[in-house]
Amino acid sequence: MRMDAKKETAAGLDGVSQLERSSLMNPAPAGERQRQNGAMQSERDMEAAKGQSSTRKKRNPALRALLWTLRKSIVPILCIAAVLGGMYMGYSIIGKRPGDEVFDIATWKHMYDLVFAD
Repeated sequence: MRMDAKKETAAGLDGVSQLERSSLMNPAPAGERQRQNGAMQSERDMEAAKGQSSTRKKRNPALRALLWTLRKSIVPILCIAAVLGGMYMGYSIIGKRPGDEVFDIATWKHMYDLVFAD
C-alpha cells in the first residue's frame, strides 16, 4: 500500500479524487467508463454550483466601479511613482541639490531650456 502512494505522488496524482484514481489504475470497459465519466461530471457540476453560490456575493455597484478603476489604473500609477522617485533620486541624491526643488516647475523649465537651447 505504501508503495502505491509513492507511485501516485510521483505520477502527479495528488489532486485526483479516489474515483478518478481507481479508473486510472484499473481501466474499465467503454460502457462503464462513460457512466463513470457522467457521474464524475455531475459531481463536479454540483460542487461548482455549491462553491459559487456560497462564496460569491453581490457587491455594491459603486464598489465594483472603484475596484475596476483601480485594477485598470495600477500600471500608470506605478509608472508615475517610478518617474517621480527617479527624478527625486537623480536630482537630490546624485545631483546633491535640495530635494524640495524637484517639484518646483521653474527647475524643470530651466532644465528644458538647457537641453533644447540653440
